[in-house]
Amino acid sequence: MGYKDWLAEISRTPGTAIPVQCECSQRVASIDGGKPRVLLLADYPQWAQDRAAQAISRRLSDEFEFRIAYVSEGPDLSVWEFDLIFVLFWGEEHHLKYVMDSRGIIKQVSSHRWGTEKRYGLLTASEAVYVYFRDAGTLTVPSRRLQTTLWPFREVFLAQKGFEPSEFKVLGPRSGELRIGWAESVKDPTKGLTDVLLPAAGSDFQLFTAAGDLRPDDMRDFYNSVDVICVASTAEGDPLTLIEGMACGCFPVAVDVGIVPELVRDGDNGLIVGRDSDSFRAAFEWCAAHLEHVREAGLRNAQEMLETRTWDHVSRQWREVLRHVYRGLSGPPDPR
Repeated sequence: MGYKDWLAEISRTPGTAIPVQCECSQRVASIDGGKPRVLLLADYPQWAQDRAAQAISRRLSDEFEFRIAYVSEGPDLSVWEFDLIFVLFWGEEHHLKYVMDSRGIIKQVSSHRWGTEKRYGLLTASEAVYVYFRDAGTLTVPSRRLQTTLWPFREVFLAQKGFEPSEFKVLGPRSGELRIGWAESVKDPTKGLTDVLLPAAGSDFQLFTAAGDLRPDDMRDFYNSVDVICVASTAEGDPLTLIEGMACGCFPVAVDVGIVPELVRDGDNGLIVGRDSDSFRAAFEWCAAHLEHVREAGLRNAQEMLETRTWDHVSRQWREVLRHVYRGLSGPPDPR
């Protein structure tokens, strides 16, 4: 079916209210009485997708059997017979030669890059669903913003990201001058380091950076070494560094992207600013002039994250999605 025919077909489908999350409370079991087998497909070991996969597999292993494979290693996905595959990057295609039935494919859509970057087509939401997401029987997103964006064209379930409280926490009181941090891939131009944050900091502010492939304990130490965590990305679904940084007592200065408006109350527990160096510089100046507030709000952030955003809290959403999808496997295959 061509894109225009597909779009006309889904446009005739009456819309329904967007659910907060999937609701499927009853446990599932395989036909032989064992645990349903779930393959989690991540990009690189120890990166954000892997940390999510590890957290989910630990918490849901009472009901599901998990294995994690990494696209960067070119895995042969036929060596383990799985029931469901959870693809943690929306543009991934490695799984397609191994899975014919789309009902067993879950895709996580964790960014808006399909709409902001030329290499992904600069697509509308409907075009992205048609081009990148049709192979999956089920879509999940980490933010309500993404859920609202995609819902007119596909059913989309909320599966938020969390953090490990044993790894990400406040280590002690902060002191000294304002220290500003940023933790993303230095090579990714969409993250705003060279074009936004470095010019904003100039020679007046200390801007410290951390790569995305650091071990969790190194990331925890980094977050605790700064007062402010910056987000200057063009198209995030989360970002996870915002969650982890706030869990470690950071005060966010961020653009309105991803889950930022879900976690940050502008002027209270963080600042939401425009994506330009002047806006960030003004925010840095405010933070320096109100450093006591910044540090007190950071401690409140850590407590709030502990009460709402640990993996123990959000993994329930992932469990219900897996139950929902596994229950839908009965009947003839649905190759899309």
